[in-house]
Amino acid sequence: MELKRRYIFLKRMALDLNIFFKKKMDYNLKIFNKSKKRKKYDPVTNFDKNFEKFIRESIKKKFKRDAIDGEEFKYLRGSSNYLWIIDPIDGTKKFIKNIPTWSNLIGLSLNNKFVLGLANFPDLNRFYICDNKNSFIYKNAIKKKLLKLKKKNKKKLKICINFHEKYSKKNKKFITSKFKNATILESYDALSYCLLVEGKIDVVIEANLKSYDIAPLVPIIKNAGGSISNWNNKSAINGGNILATSNKTLHNKFYKILKFL
Repeated sequence: MELKRRYIFLKRMALDLNIFFKKKMDYNLKIFNKSKKRKKYDPVTNFDKNFEKFIRESIKKKFKRDAIDGEEFKYLRGSSNYLWIIDPIDGTKKFIKNIPTWSNLIGLSLNNKFVLGLANFPDLNRFYICDNKNSFIYKNAIKKKLLKLKKKNKKKLKICINFHEKYSKKNKKFITSKFKNATILESYDALSYCLLVEGKIDVVIEANLKSYDIAPLVPIIKNAGGSISNWNNKSAINGGNILATSNKTLHNKFYKILKFL
């Protein structure tokens, strides 16, 4: 019952976030660089902070005892076994450029296991969500259950790779040389993983992610029949280097390749 209440709340949050954004969208955009390194650009905007404040306040009104962690503000302790994790804008660089693939990510863990997840795309009029069993897409308010991904390997794979400057082009070529018929795509941030659960992308490989970048997506991927881990084949919820695939067979193939990077 407690988990169902939080699922209903999370589903409602997708609509509330869109309403909130429409009210704020005419505000002046303010951009700051979070990076302490001169040559690195890690932007954050006033919208990132406003989104996270809104999400945190909404959670605390409804579930006072739950813990909250997010990208922009400090960890808030709780007295229950639930933890909410927030990435207010995943794809801030895209958001700044007015590219519509940015999203709001919210995940919920129970006893250190992520059980609910939401990936909301305000500019695309869609969101992806999971309960503790299934994953769904709501596109233009129409609900569709994400059926279990096909187990068969395709002859021509679609692979999305983003090393976030941690690895070189040489490393990328090493991976792509193993799958010469593959189509290599640029990263769409969280949307890459959402397209994977729709069966439109087969493999997502990323490096140097934070927990809030990926933890909300983990239950969505798993409940749709996909596989996700770090490059050491351990849990992905703490971030790091991430591998997500449409099935376990494919996962094992790529895991063996990534071990050599």
